[in-house]
Formats: sequence, C-alpha cells, structure tokens
Amino acid sequence: MSGGLSHHSDVRFLEECNPALVERNAAEFRRLRDLLVQVEEPARRAETRTKWESDGSKTYVSRLADARQLVTHMAEGYDKAASALHAYAAALTTAKSHLSNGKRSERALAALIGTKGTAITKTAQQAEPMRQWEDMRATTGVMDFFAELTMDVDDIRDEANRLHNDAGGSFHLAKTVEQEARDTCVHALKQAYELMPALRVMGVDKRPDLYAAMADLRREGEEARGNPLTHLPGSGPKREIHGAVGDTYMSPELKDIRMKVAGLPEAEDMYWNPPDGDKEKAEWISHNKEILRAAARHAGLPEELVAGIAWNEVSGQAGYIDDITDDLRWTAEFPLSPIAPESLPSRLGGVPDQTSFGPIAIQLRRGAEVLGYDPAHLTEAQRALVEESLQDPKQNAFIAAGFLAQIKAETGFADVPAHQLTDAQMREIAARYNGGPYWQSEKAQNYGDDFRDGLGKVKDAMR
Repeated sequence: MSGGLSHHSDVRFLEECNPALVERNAAEFRRLRDLLVQVEEPARRAETRTKWESDGSKTYVSRLADARQLVTHMAEGYDKAASALHAYAAALTTAKSHLSNGKRSERALAALIGTKGTAITKTAQQAEPMRQWEDMRATTGVMDFFAELTMDVDDIRDEANRLHNDAGGSFHLAKTVEQEARDTCVHALKQAYELMPALRVMGVDKRPDLYAAMADLRREGEEARGNPLTHLPGSGPKREIHGAVGDTYMSPELKDIRMKVAGLPEAEDMYWNPPDGDKEKAEWISHNKEILRAAARHAGLPEELVAGIAWNEVSGQAGYIDDITDDLRWTAEFPLSPIAPESLPSRLGGVPDQTSFGPIAIQLRRGAEVLGYDPAHLTEAQRALVEESLQDPKQNAFIAAGFLAQIKAETGFADVPAHQLTDAQMREIAARYNGGPYWQSEKAQNYGDDFRDGLGKVKDAMR
C-alpha cells in the first residue's frame, strides 16, 4: 500500500458507511443461496430416481437437468455476492478505524490552530483543519483564514506538521483500503451477476396469466411463510425495492406511505403548541396511538419503540421554530453570507439538510433517505415535498419508524424479531436515534435513559 496524504473531505463519505448494513445484505444473499441449495437436492432426486418411459420422458429429463443447472448457477452467484460483500464489510471496518484515527489527529490540530487565531471568513469556517494549517504555514495566507494572525506560528510548527501528517496519513489509509476493497467487491459482484440467468418471456401469447395464478401463488406464499429461509431473522414486512428516484417528484416509498395514512384517523398536530409535561404527552400519544401502531407495523418494529421515541420528541420545539431555523440556515448558506450555517449561534448552527421537522423530529436528509431520495441530489421540489411530509404528523410517524428500522438493521441485534426486542435493546436504538455515529456519547446515552424511564408511561398511553 503506497504512502501519501489525503484530506478529510476525500473520505468523509465513510462516515455514512455502515459495515453492519453491508453484512446484512451479505446475509440476504446467503439466505437466497441456502434456499436454492435446499431446492437442489429434491431436483436431483427427481432427475436421477424417476424411471419411466414415454414420448415425453426425454423432454422431462432434459428440463430437469436444465433446472438443476439453473439452480446451481444461481446459488453460486449468490454465494459469490455474499462473499464479496462480507469482505467489503470487513474492509470498511478497517477503513473507518483509520478514519477515526485521522479525526482524532484532526481535532488535536484544530485545537492547536485555535491558539493562534480565529476564523472569520466563511471559507475559513468551512475549511477542515488540515487546509487551515496548510494556509497558515504558507507565506502568502491566500485564504485569509484568521483574524489578528500577527503572532509567529513557528512555536507550533513542528507539532502542527506532525498532526497534519498523522491526520493526512490516516485519511489516506482509509481512502486506499476502501477503494481497493470496493474495486474488488464490484468485480466479484459483476461475476456473480453474470451467473444469473436472463429470464425472458417470449411473445405476448406465451406470457403467464398471473391473475389466474394469484390464488395458487398466495397459497404457496402462506405455506413458505414458516420456512426461515424465506426471510432474514428480525426483518420487517417485505416491500417492493425501487431503483434510483432521480428527479421524480414523488418517490414510490412516499406514495406507499400516503396510501397507508389515508385510512388512518386524523392526527393531533403540534406545529404551534407542542405538548408540555407527562400528562399532555400521554394525551398526545393516546390520541395518535392508531397512527403510531400502524407506523410500527409498517416498519416491523414494536409499537412501544416508535411511541417511546415520540414521547421523547413531541415536547421539543414547535414546528414554526423549525421553519425559522431552516430559513436562517438557508440564508447563511447563500454565497454572500459572511457566516457559515454551521457557525450560527447555539441550536441554529447546522447545514439546512440537517434541520429537523415534525412531531418526531427527523432531519430532512434522514427523511429523504427513508423515502428513497438521494439527499445529496434533491431537487427544490423534492426537498419541499420531503419537508411537507415530515411536518404532517401521520406521515412523520411512518418516516420516523422507517428510520428506526434502518437503525435496528445497523445494530448487533438486527436479527432479533420485533416482539423479542428487550427494553435494553430498544434503549440502544433510542440512543443511536439521538446520537447517530456518536450514540455512545453522554448526551445520547442520557436520551436512551429518558426513553427507558418513560416506557411504562408510553405503554399505558398506548392501551
């Protein structure tokens, strides 16, 4: 592996990568492999142990051989895909450890730089510490990072250079490990894909009558429901998987949610006046219990988990304050603004897509992900639609439940069915909901404690 330096921006995407989710997909491919392997033995017996002669026997044997070959190739393909993702997940874990080391050195560098000046320009505020030091140690100061930068930086130069190189080296290791593993994984996935058959229906007259077969398909689906190989342990209800949304206005996921909420009771809003105190929160939960229950069922989660997060969130700031926060962040994002959105005071600080909306506070970018959009490439119309959906209490509950299901899939108990989740496991999901990558921080752990302490009241309100 060659040496070199990279910047945090080169590997920032790794912060959003989750090895556990990659492993979960690998497990899905293994499940399909095992399902196919289970079919292979009965097919072999049918081919080799059935002895009869007729005009159609040769066709029978030929088609059975073709079917066995098809099953074998598909099983091999899914096995190759599972192995590729398993290896990539391990590499991601290593890359993220290098990223963590780089961020540790970066924070130390930022603290050291802070002893010599204060960033005043928007460019300076948004720049990463490595870039700041590269400008400070230059003779020109072309980026004009710091106010009152009159003192000599020679007394910190050696330590700053060391931290700069440590951070850059760790970021470069993270970048190299991930990139090499990704290239290998993509190559293996392409090989796996080539093992999959191209199934086509030739001619309109040869297309199967699915409507006529629907009753039989439903019966077979019910018979297979008890087979553990038909679904991963702990997974929620099966839903359609859709491709990239692109610039499509309303995603299929959002359409599905809107159809489901249409038949539910009207929700109690909190845009102007959120509940205050346990009594009002219990009333809010009780009034909206059918919505919370439906949202939990849709996501394959315990209803007390969704309701418990709602209990923690509904007494937060009013909806109109979210709108004001969003407007201020967008204003600060404007190129001529003298201050970066992250540098706004107190809770106002943050980029626009991190603004939370709705009774169960969800960041706009997380809501977009749940709804099938790419947060980095939202059109203005899509962003407005996601924000509108988050502010609707009924849709908000479904989106929040979808996000909680994503979080559960990232944990070490992703395979635990909803009805078997313990209070401690739900508490961890709550902490992850609040803290994200920093869910083990004191703030996030306190949030988890609040969730656990309120579970009894939540269960009472849901009755």
